[in-house]
Amino acid sequence: MVILDLINSCSNDKVAQAALACIGGHFAERVRTAAGEKGLSVGKYVVLAVREFASRTDEATQEALRAKVVRDDQPLLRGLREVLEAALERDPFFIDGEAAAATPPYAFSVARENALRYH
Repeated sequence: MVILDLINSCSNDKVAQAALACIGGHFAERVRTAAGEKGLSVGKYVVLAVREFASRTDEATQEALRAKVVRDDQPLLRGLREVLEAALERDPFFIDGEAAAATPPYAFSVARENALRYH
């Protein structure tokens, strides 16, 4: 469920930008730089990276990420960092219509459920 929560939450550019701000530091600056080089806002860059991960990874890869982050104090932020690290490493960046369309847009009902579950 953690990976699904990550995908749903960070499919909104404002939420994605806020999540990256929570990670902060040098890592967030690397993402901001990469986004700028692509002519994208930080939020859009993060959204595209998350949607690409959702559309192009198999269940085994997603399960491996889940196992890696599930015991972390902040599993969603740790998962986002892992997804973004992979996107930064495999430049040139993907940016294609398939990846952007393959994941449904952010759903407020999912966000509300997540907020109720975690708070």
